[in-house]
Amino acid sequence: MSDILDLYGLLSDLIEAAVNGLNLWPAVLAGLLAAFLLWLPVAARLLIALCLTLALSSLWPLLSGLPPIAPDFSEPEYSIQFVLMGVVAILPVWVSEAFGVRRWVQRKPKTSCMS
Repeated sequence: MSDILDLYGLLSDLIEAAVNGLNLWPAVLAGLLAAFLLWLPVAARLLIALCLTLALSSLWPLLSGLPPIAPDFSEPEYSIQFVLMGVVAILPVWVSEAFGVRRWVQRKPKTSCMS
């Protein structure tokens, strides 16, 4: 039973460390950019959102004059951060599909049959 509690404590510490270092602005920006690419299929927009999230989160420190961050997926904190950022980046694409923005924007105008 103590092994389960130790594992739970380790997982709790990893999630806490990931959330403390989380910067969601690159993920929000990537998600919004991908959501506006309405001519692409949903899967392509989701993939673009995830790729842009990874690129922007690596390059985001350049705005403060710091060197870029190289992603290290061997660290569990970074993996948890990227999963959370991925969910945030995917949400705008899912919301645009749920509200039917693509159908609304690509709707053909009604033409009159009068001649």
